[in-house]
Amino acid sequence: MASDPPRGGGLRRALGPGLLTILVVGDILGAGIYVLVGEVASDLGGFLWLPFLVAMLLAGLTASSYVELASAHPHAAGSSRYVQVAFDRPVFTFMMGFVVAASAMTTAAAVSRAVGGQYLSAFVDWPAQLVALATIVILSVVVWVGIAESARANAVMTLVEVGGLLLVIAAGVGGFLDGTAEPSRLLETGGADPGTFAVLAATALAFFAYLGFEDAVHLAEEVERPARSFPIALFGGLAIVGLLYMGVTVSAGSLVAPDTLAASDTPLLDALATGLVPVSDEAFALIAIVAVTNTALLALTTASRQVYGLAEQGAAPAALARVGRRRTPTVAIVGVGGVVSVLAVTGGVRQLADTTVALLLAVFAVVNLTVLVLRRRAPAGATEAGDDTPGAQKTFRPPTWAAVGGCLGSAGLLANTLWTGGVGLLLRLAGLLALTLVLYALTRCR
Repeated sequence: MASDPPRGGGLRRALGPGLLTILVVGDILGAGIYVLVGEVASDLGGFLWLPFLVAMLLAGLTASSYVELASAHPHAAGSSRYVQVAFDRPVFTFMMGFVVAASAMTTAAAVSRAVGGQYLSAFVDWPAQLVALATIVILSVVVWVGIAESARANAVMTLVEVGGLLLVIAAGVGGFLDGTAEPSRLLETGGADPGTFAVLAATALAFFAYLGFEDAVHLAEEVERPARSFPIALFGGLAIVGLLYMGVTVSAGSLVAPDTLAASDTPLLDALATGLVPVSDEAFALIAIVAVTNTALLALTTASRQVYGLAEQGAAPAALARVGRRRTPTVAIVGVGGVVSVLAVTGGVRQLADTTVALLLAVFAVVNLTVLVLRRRAPAGATEAGDDTPGAQKTFRPPTWAAVGGCLGSAGLLANTLWTGGVGLLLRLAGLLALTLVLYALTRCR
C-alpha cells in the first residue's frame, strides 16, 4: 500500500501494520528481560513466570485504551492530546506530555550508559560516558534520516533480540526432552517468601519489562490507516512479547534452581549453560548490546515525536515543531539528543528512571480514565476529525470493563510502588512536579 503524502507540511505516513508491529515488539523488548528474571526470582522463587503473565494481562487492558484513543485521535502528542481532548486543561496536557517525554529520555540515557558500562566491556575497555555519547549521536542521526529508516533498523535489531530469547527457549525445550529441566521447580519458592506484597512488587517489576507498547501512539501521524494498524500492532506486539517472556521464564525457572537464579547477575546465560544450547559470554553480550541499542533508538524516536507534538499544540516552544527536509522533526530530535546526552554523562539516571516508572503508571491510569470520559461525550466510532460517513474507518472500541480494569490495575501497582519506594521516591516525584509547573508557567508567559 502506498504511503499517504505529507499533508500541510506534516509528517510522512510511512508505517503500515507490519512495520508498526515490529516497532512495538522492539520497543518492549530490551535489556530488561535479560536481568529481570533473577530479580523476580528473588521475590517469588520458581513462581517467576506468574508476574510476567499477570503483567501481560494488565498491559493488554491499558493497550486496549491506547488503541481506541490512537484510532480516534491520531496525533504525535499521544497521551497529552487525549487528556487535552477529554479535560481541556492546558496544565494537565503539559504535565502529561512532559512526563511521557521525560520517561523516554531517561530510558534512552540509561540504556546508552548500559551499552558501554555493562555490555561493551566484554570486548573493549572504553569509557562508558564516551560510548554513551557516541551511541546517542549515531542513533539521533538514524532518527533524523526518517521514520521508515528507523523502523527498518529497529526491525533488524528486533530480530537479533528475539533470537537471543529463542535460544533460551530452545535450551528449555531441550531440557524437557533430555530430562535436564525440572518442571517442579516452577512451583518451588526456594528462599523467597511470596506473600501478597511480594507478588505485587514482582508484578510491578515484570510490568516494567512490558513498558514501551504505549510509545507507538506518538507515531500516529506517520501511520497508514491508524484505526486498522494500531489494533494489529499493539495487541499483536504484546502477544508476541508475552509468549516470548513466558517461554523464557518457564525455561529458565525449570533449568536453574530458584535460589541460584535469584543470586545470579546473568540468569539467562546460566540457563543456557545448563541446557543443550551453550553460548559464549561474548556472543550473549553482543545480543544484549543490540537489545539495549534498539531500546535507545525507539526511546529517542518517541521522545522527539512527543516533544514535536507538544510544540505543535502550543504547549512547548514553536521551534520544536519545525519539520526538516527529511520530513522529520529536526529541532526536536536535536533538543532531545542534547538532553539525553546530559543525563547520560551526569549520572543519576537510574533514580530518575525509577521515578518515571511510577509516573508512567499514573499516566496509564489517566489514559484509561480518559477513555471513560470521552465515551460519555462522543458516539461509538466517532473520530477527532468527525468522520462518521458510511465507509469511513471506525474507532476500535473495547468493552468498558477493559478501561476500568486498566485504570484500577495501574492505580494499584502505582500505590504499591509508592509504598515500597519510600521517602526518596516521593521527594523525586515532588521535585519533578514542581519542575513541570515552573516550565508550564514559563511557557504560558511567552
